[in-house]
Amino acid sequence: MPQKDHQLANVNTARISPIWIVPVVALLIGLWLAYDNYTKVGKQITLSMTNAEGIEAGKTKIKVHSVDIGQIEQVTLSDDLTHIEVIARITPKAQPMLVKDTQLWVVKPRIGLEGISGLNTVISGSYIQLQPGKSLEETDQFTVLDQPPISLNGAKGVHVNLEGKVGNALRVGDPVTYQGLRVGRVVSATFDPKQRKMQHELFIEHPYDVLVTKNSRFWTAVGIDVKLDAQGFRANIPTVESLIAGGVSFGHPDDIPMGQPVRSETTFELFANEEAARQQTYDQYIEYVLLVDDTVRGLNKGAPVEFRGLRIGTVMSVPWKFNSPERKKEFRYAIPVLIHLEPGRLADNGQANLEEWKTRIGHMLQRGLHATLKSGNLLTGSVYVDLNMDQKSHKPYKRERFEGLPVLPTSATSLAQIEQKLSDLLDKLNQLKVEPVLSGLDKNLQQSEVTMKEIRALSEQVNKFISQPELQQMPANLNKTMQELQATLKGLSPDSPAYQELTTTLQRLDKALRDIQPLARTLNEEPSAVLFGRKPGNDPVPQAPANIQAPANP
Repeated sequence: MPQKDHQLANVNTARISPIWIVPVVALLIGLWLAYDNYTKVGKQITLSMTNAEGIEAGKTKIKVHSVDIGQIEQVTLSDDLTHIEVIARITPKAQPMLVKDTQLWVVKPRIGLEGISGLNTVISGSYIQLQPGKSLEETDQFTVLDQPPISLNGAKGVHVNLEGKVGNALRVGDPVTYQGLRVGRVVSATFDPKQRKMQHELFIEHPYDVLVTKNSRFWTAVGIDVKLDAQGFRANIPTVESLIAGGVSFGHPDDIPMGQPVRSETTFELFANEEAARQQTYDQYIEYVLLVDDTVRGLNKGAPVEFRGLRIGTVMSVPWKFNSPERKKEFRYAIPVLIHLEPGRLADNGQANLEEWKTRIGHMLQRGLHATLKSGNLLTGSVYVDLNMDQKSHKPYKRERFEGLPVLPTSATSLAQIEQKLSDLLDKLNQLKVEPVLSGLDKNLQQSEVTMKEIRALSEQVNKFISQPELQQMPANLNKTMQELQATLKGLSPDSPAYQELTTTLQRLDKALRDIQPLARTLNEEPSAVLFGRKPGNDPVPQAPANIQAPANP
């Protein structure tokens, strides 16, 4: 096999020309300059606004805690001409704040219930305030709020939701008060057309957030609440701020514990007033139906149900299912009234064992428990339901139900009872035999006429006797006699001569009687002394005094 000579080929590799160093360096310098410019200029963002009042391109600043972090570069209308699009640039240090829940709003002079704010912008001009959010999602599209946010991101406090009727609507920014102290604001207010309810979000500031517990009750504080019902006249006057701007208040019933503080997003019911809120505290109840045969004028929903003056329930509906097909013949014309007996009103903590109370009420029904409509206020004519025991009733309790609920016996009202008694009295009067009574009255009247004639004749005789001249002169004669008697008595006065002579005569007579007294004693002892004289007595025997003793013999 012939051999072949193999030769190695020389391959010349291409080399980069040094001339390429210049463009490469220029490119690197350009990239560095671009990066440096990007890091110094900042990120561009787009803001959406409803109007551009006070916003100027190249002048309006974006601030955080009064520190400039950006500036407005361009202000234009949107393509659909519905809003304003603003192009702004944010400094690199502030770019971490550009997250999804970041809030922006225009700071300008505003006049509100809390006073005047934004006065510093009168000279420096309006600016956009940025409140950083907590989201981890970055964005460059933001919507500027028309009003400053009520609760700032990161603010300590609790958010609660309220559901109420359309009439209890609140506005964003309305105050939230607790016993007259402002503790928060209304953050949002929306209407749910499907449920026909207003939904509100409240923010309760720290440290007042601990006041919101599971037993809290919320009610609107709009205007002065005046109520005149069966319990009397009541007026609730809110704070001046609430009186002007409305708002919502909350509190806790006095007869139940406050409970534990709630977490954010807890939902409460919004009541029309404080009284309605407190009455709804008792969510445990026993339903009964009253079948009233009398008028229910003045009995309204919410009227109290009392047992011997103590409220234990509430009237819920008047009338209740009046056109029910289950009406019995004896209840055909009775008006059904639905009531709730709330045993929690008598418990210390607002809670009660319903089964025990059902048994207790059953025993009371067997002993004559019944309901009566009574007048609570004469001015308004309002009526309440009074429960009491009627042990004198001879009717045994009969268990009955109406539309599935037990029936509580009723009795006639006090006015109806009076009418019934009058009717019974008239019936008894109709049964009396009136003719004998009338004939007796006729005889008595005739005798009375005769007596009256005799009295009239006697009166005429007395008048004639009094009109005689002798009787007419009798007062003058009596007057003259009295004068003479007075003159006679005046002559017997101590200073008169007759009185002094009489006194002297009496003194002489007294002296003569004393002189005659010994003679009278002698005649009394010896009557014969008048003729023979008084017998002489025995000679006196000398005697020593009784207190002197004789001397002893030697």
